[in-house]
Amino acid sequence: MSPLFGVYTLVDPSTYSSIYPTNPHPRIQEIASLITELFELFINMRYLPASSVAFPPHKHLPLDLTHPARYGVSKYVVDLWQMIPYRIENSEAEVNWNFGSDGGEFLQSGEFLDDLRGSGDKDDTWFRTIVDPCYGLYGLDDGLDSDTDDWGWDNEIGPYIRPWYATLSNVGNHGSVMVLNTKTWDMWLVDQLSEASTDPVFQERPGENQLEDHQYTNGFDLRQYPSRPAVDFLQDIIGRFRTLEWIPGGLYGPEPEDWDDRRYNNYRLLYEECGWPDNFNPLLFDKLRAEGGDKYDYNKQPPEAATEAQKAYEPLNQLYHVMAVERSLIVSQITLVDARYKLARGAGQLPDRDRRRLEAMVEMAQEDIEPPAQKWSDDQASHRIELDFRTSDLEALRTRTGRYSGPGWAGVSQEELINLYEDNKVAEEKRIVELRSLIEDKDMQMRLQRQYMEAKLAAAAVPEDAWRALAEEHKEWENDAWEGRWSILGSSTILVDVKRVLDEDMDLESLRKEIVYALEKREDPSWTGQRKWRNAGGVVAMAEVDDMERNQAAEL
Repeated sequence: MSPLFGVYTLVDPSTYSSIYPTNPHPRIQEIASLITELFELFINMRYLPASSVAFPPHKHLPLDLTHPARYGVSKYVVDLWQMIPYRIENSEAEVNWNFGSDGGEFLQSGEFLDDLRGSGDKDDTWFRTIVDPCYGLYGLDDGLDSDTDDWGWDNEIGPYIRPWYATLSNVGNHGSVMVLNTKTWDMWLVDQLSEASTDPVFQERPGENQLEDHQYTNGFDLRQYPSRPAVDFLQDIIGRFRTLEWIPGGLYGPEPEDWDDRRYNNYRLLYEECGWPDNFNPLLFDKLRAEGGDKYDYNKQPPEAATEAQKAYEPLNQLYHVMAVERSLIVSQITLVDARYKLARGAGQLPDRDRRRLEAMVEMAQEDIEPPAQKWSDDQASHRIELDFRTSDLEALRTRTGRYSGPGWAGVSQEELINLYEDNKVAEEKRIVELRSLIEDKDMQMRLQRQYMEAKLAAAAVPEDAWRALAEEHKEWENDAWEGRWSILGSSTILVDVKRVLDEDMDLESLRKEIVYALEKREDPSWTGQRKWRNAGGVVAMAEVDDMERNQAAEL
């Protein structure tokens, strides 16, 4: 088999350790330890929520080794990827503030490395990490397996990430990317657009951050840029944050005197006021930062605590949310049968672009209705990881062990920790119970059935005064003046929908039928009359087609 893109030679996935290397190279071990230390520092500095980071070993959600094997990536590189923490994708807790790259600042306008764990749809993630982290190779794509004569390390716009290079950050919105050379053990930090190193050591030496060597014909070749020993680089970066020379989130020094923005100085003073680094009180830090308003964020106000009335009627909102999920799934069913109908009607006549679009709609709708087995498996693994974190973290808080015994909590009294434990205990234990239920679900239908029954049971216990409080809150926008108003069951208000479900003790099958009938009467205005489907006794079905079309549709 020809090398992929003329340079990447396939290896057997068994080349790598399955989950975590048993005997990693000492340099890999040291570099992984320093990257872990940097993540722990970000957590201690309150920039990263602890719940948003997955630390190794990644036993529940290992890396899919078929991806690096396809490109012949060095075992040293894969060992490192298996030994470092990852910021969890789609975690509820984002970074706690951000003045840098849109997706959460890591270093010099770059972002955290994409989460490489799991076996879901990560082809593009792996391609970007292994081949093109700078998004510069417009002529390459992950599906190209031929025409290798046009590609090579020396091609002017050819591949530039060697199999022994480890990409360790995401370029973000035209920021910097961090790459380790496992043959020399040097680290690059290179800006995507400026053709310069953003390593602070080279930036601080006039002219030394520019192109170092012009002999390379490949315009993206990282060897053009200055680099330095990775251990020195990481120790330096950690030191800059620890000494508050840098503040996480994109604050790399005081703003110019003529700027009104003083956030770097504000944050530095806040850290010092709260005892950083040796006697830090993160609880005081969080409190003062929340009270400081735009001193510490862009006009961001802390979320208001729920009132007692809001807590009382929350089960009604939760039931409506579950009903909305069911409606969304039925809309996906309509999308599916509509796309299949149009593919059948236009078989052999549709332009390729339209056919591909409809086929993509079929695939996406099917995944919405019933997630692929691997995605379900990855999601279940994510629940196990969160469960492990929450159970161990709650116990560590109770006993002042783990991270609560470290420097990030040195300034917190025992009384404050006890109060924090009591404040968090109920919510954390509730989430732990939820996670255990999620893990016990065998498939999506079992989960939907369970969540619906639990939501109904909780909503049925809501007292009358809470119903009235929610009705009062909705009165502003659920009124007769809104002629375009719709609801899940067509009753015109959220509360009437929820009350009907409870009064009729509607089971899930009946709810689904009622939603289908409501959609038959009134689809969303943007779709009215555009989608072909029919109501077959409360079940979404494909519109009638002739025998030939029916046979073609059955094959799709």
